[in-house]
Amino acid sequence: MTNTIVSDNLEKMLQDMMKFSADTTGVTRLPFTKEAEQAALYLQFRMREIGLESYIDVSGAVHGIHRGKTKKRIIIGSHYDSVKCGGPFDGIAGIVCGIETARLLADQELDYTLEIIALNDEEGIRFDGSYFSSKAFLGGWTVSDLKTIRDKNGISIYDAMNSMSLDPEHIADTAWNLDEIRCFLEVHIEQGPILDQKKCDLGIVDRIVGLRRYEITLCGQANHAGTTPMLMRHDPLAAAAKIISAVEEAALQHSDAVATVGFCKIVPNTINTIASQATLTIDIRSRNMIDITEISSKIASEVKQEALLRGVTYNLKETFCSEPAEMNPQLQKYLQSAISKSNYTYMTMSSGAGHDAQPISHKVPTAMLFIPSKDGKSHCPEEYTAVESLVKAVHVLQKTILIINKEVRC
Repeated sequence: MTNTIVSDNLEKMLQDMMKFSADTTGVTRLPFTKEAEQAALYLQFRMREIGLESYIDVSGAVHGIHRGKTKKRIIIGSHYDSVKCGGPFDGIAGIVCGIETARLLADQELDYTLEIIALNDEEGIRFDGSYFSSKAFLGGWTVSDLKTIRDKNGISIYDAMNSMSLDPEHIADTAWNLDEIRCFLEVHIEQGPILDQKKCDLGIVDRIVGLRRYEITLCGQANHAGTTPMLMRHDPLAAAAKIISAVEEAALQHSDAVATVGFCKIVPNTINTIASQATLTIDIRSRNMIDITEISSKIASEVKQEALLRGVTYNLKETFCSEPAEMNPQLQKYLQSAISKSNYTYMTMSSGAGHDAQPISHKVPTAMLFIPSKDGKSHCPEEYTAVESLVKAVHVLQKTILIINKEVRC
């Protein structure tokens, strides 16, 4: 009976959250938009409904608090924003699992305070930078930053926050007192095929990969496609094609690394004109920062070489960088114990995707629990995770919190 109630509650929240989307194909919920505001208010309602104290902070994160005997907090969190036309489980799965875990523990007198947080703008899609709430919790934003960074429509984070009645002048107020945080736990869909292929119930994350992103702009000379001899061209798109191949080749030389060109913009982008400009982005990830540095160096060398060869100019700009993050060994053991008590199967694995747990782990003991993604699909409308997997995650979270709670009494 308990599992049925948990399952029904999770299904209800997942279905309701799908409504807060700018698109009908998949889920589009970018930060500081009408859809994001509606989602935040809904999550606050669900938190209050089960007896949690709840508020929305200046960063747009939604907090739900079950007061314990001490101020020190166990935090369960994930993000409520999405990519464009993404799936209904990315981020949200972890939030609804957290809320349902808090419901199951509502009658427990805990020593630690339990806090559920739905974080804002983990994806970094609108403002080209991830982990907005996480960075705010760690004191990483200034008001000047918020006024400077803008989306493609020229709207600053500062103005976008004001549109949601969030006061950007008080962004510093969201910073945590780290002495009051016991740990941060994040449940997330794997976003890859491993757990699903191996028929494994859950994954315990031991490390999150490092990530570096670049934007490259190559400028040449637009000219007629039929009358300009091949050896007299200054073609930035031809240079971009070579660079794209070099990105793949560089990553293949490192077994733990991946590198992707996920965006390319061509000007003027017409069939009978040599391009005048090509802009592309590069995303490099690895468990080891040395790999990322070596791949970055090879790509920079290739860009310089192709630009010189074809007589084009270039600008290579690093737009984002995060170090690999180790998850806390003690918390991993607690998760293992909780999984064993629940008679579920698990495997230890790395995360190839970035998560809020990544920046937070550098300041706070952190652990991540993965649940399977059907066929490994994510960031797309076909993204799916069985509700039974979420139920298992809830039971493991519940047991893990009770294990951590015993520390106070020892």
